[in-house]
Amino acid sequence: MARSEGKPRRESMAEPEPARVLQKRQLLAQVARRTGLRNSEVKAVVEATLAELDEAIAAGMTLALPPLGRARISRRNDSSGGEVITLRLRRRTTGEA
Repeated sequence: MARSEGKPRRESMAEPEPARVLQKRQLLAQVARRTGLRNSEVKAVVEATLAELDEAIAAGMTLALPPLGRARISRRNDSSGGEVITLRLRRRTTGEA
């Protein structure tokens, strides 16, 4: 049977990049390095920040956090009864004022 003309060939499809993950401990170390503060000092601030972001996301608030960007939250229930939260992040491109 001949291959369908409409389907792309598997060889021509690019492999997706593996996900790069920033772990909380890496974030703490990077913030400590950037600020010059001790890890213990940074940990309390980062944990409080993450807790506040969690509450804002749970409340469905739009996050306006430059230079990160503006994040809009949308929710839906999935078939297993869980909740799926989608965060759409809009960022300025380089050179935008």
